[in-house]
Amino acid sequence: MEQPQDASAEEPVVSATTVFASLSELRDAPGYSPKAIAERLINSLGKDAVAPLLGISVDLLDRWASGQDAPNADGRLRLADLDALVGHLHGAFTPAQAMVWMCSPNVQLGSRPIDVYRTRGSAPVIGAIRTRAQGAFG
Repeated sequence: MEQPQDASAEEPVVSATTVFASLSELRDAPGYSPKAIAERLINSLGKDAVAPLLGISVDLLDRWASGQDAPNADGRLRLADLDALVGHLHGAFTPAQAMVWMCSPNVQLGSRPIDVYRTRGSAPVIGAIRTRAQGAFG
């Protein structure tokens, strides 16, 4: 596992113009399209898990994954949020471990991570995954 860099180490300076110019091209990048993200989530979790986590029907998820329909801005954010969570889960756990961890009470979160994700989004759950990876919590 890669260790975090020393906070006192000097980081390269990146201009906001460079970052935002790159982001403007990202929306059309093949791996970041709503279609690609929906396909990736379906391949990771299955339609019957992804649709309720996104708060949509399996039919709508199928249309997003096939490119027949495109999500609105809120749908794109929900796709990105779940995609980020799944990426962190894949990085920290085996699939079996991820399932147990997501469905078990978590002291840091005060609830099961799956319930926290449903009510508050991925940010607190990703934070707990990072804390666990650093060895502070089980």
